[in-house]
Amino acid sequence: MSILLTPEEMSMFRNAPEDELVDLAVDLDIPVPEEIDLVGLLDAVVRSLAALGQREGLPYSPYDEGDLEALAPAELGAIAKLNGIPADTEPKMQVTALLKTGKKIYKQYRKTRPKSQIPMYLPMLLAPLARHLVGQSD
Repeated sequence: MSILLTPEEMSMFRNAPEDELVDLAVDLDIPVPEEIDLVGLLDAVVRSLAALGQREGLPYSPYDEGDLEALAPAELGAIAKLNGIPADTEPKMQVTALLKTGKKIYKQYRKTRPKSQIPMYLPMLLAPLARHLVGQSD
């Protein structure tokens, strides 16, 4: 059982191509063992996404708007903080600001890391990442 992902969230990854998940882990500097433990790998991915976001923000596209709006206010605030947006900003403004800052980061990814799996898998990991960040701040 995953510490960070719900059973429903885990089910989204059961049929994900293993090579893409390995590439995602490599993008995040996570060592990948010969035999992959999906639960452990995804927990490590979420933790590494949090660290990456704290270092350089995270890439978002307009397609992520619904996923961001679905987060609870505290979770959205924690995600917003990664991209330098004050957590006390009104939620709709946080989403708008996240899409703006995330778009810049997304464009940079396409230039410097064109094969990165991070932009593709970030929407699926947004809720567990947000819960992790809120849990860290408690």
